[in-house]
Amino acid sequence: MGKLLVFEGIDGSGKSTQIQMLSNFLKSQKQKVFVTREPGGTEFGEKCRKLFLTQNLDGLTEAYLAFASRNEHILQKIKPALKLGHWVLCDRFSDSTIAYQGYGRGVEIQYLREMATNMEKQLSELRIVYVHTSLETCLKRIKNRGGVKNKFDNSSRIFYEKVIYGYSNIVKERGNNIIQVDGDDEIEKVFKKILQSVPELERFKTKYNHSGNI
Repeated sequence: MGKLLVFEGIDGSGKSTQIQMLSNFLKSQKQKVFVTREPGGTEFGEKCRKLFLTQNLDGLTEAYLAFASRNEHILQKIKPALKLGHWVLCDRFSDSTIAYQGYGRGVEIQYLREMATNMEKQLSELRIVYVHTSLETCLKRIKNRGGVKNKFDNSSRIFYEKVIYGYSNIVKERGNNIIQVDGDDEIEKVFKKILQSVPELERFKTKYNHSGNI
């Protein structure tokens, strides 16, 4: 069986960069890698994602879209990839729904948590990497991004403060299943911290030298 590593963090935290770095590194070690995202990952999920990111929806509707996409994602992509022995690197999962739609939008957190827990029962293992980055850094990165901004990119500072508070609680609740790294640090240092801290990656940490080369 493969391994499922989920990367969490607010917009602009740098998690997507770390996913790409880890994907490249694992491939250099002759590992099979499947990179995916939420909402999304399947044809149905990408349709949900477009609605999720562009439409003016209430928090509960957003959550239902996320869960519907996630269930399809698990069944059609994640479980088959794990069965084939892939490292599955997923950009967002259950904790994003709880942090954004629960703490951020005000949907009942216990309700979301119960739905998330029941859905995660389909998976034998789940390891989470939370890239904790200061709000100032994230807002600066969002501002400097090219391309079209989605509705979350334009969210208020107060909204993101609520989301960060939500993640802080989630970290406590997840315990040993979640690894927190400092996203304000240099990109290479964040990556090396991930290699050093995630138990599933321990056998690879000596393969990555101080210059960031294999």
